[in-house]
Amino acid sequence: MKSFRTLRAGLEESKKMKVKGITIEIVKVKNKFQAKVDGDVLDTYASEKEAEKMAKEFVKQYKG
Repeated sequence: MKSFRTLRAGLEESKKMKVKGITIEIVKVKNKFQAKVDGDVLDTYASEKEAEKMAKEFVKQYKG
């Protein structure tokens, strides 16, 4: 039988992708979206599209 903790963890919405070999993850936190680059939190944004756009821009500037 699954515990409440494992069920709750399965409900977490996240989107993972790689840009120039660096992992980007967009995670929904309450009604906001959090952008993570290589596991480090970049910032929290109002929309998923904006979070994805800013994370990609950060990688482009960081990686060069």
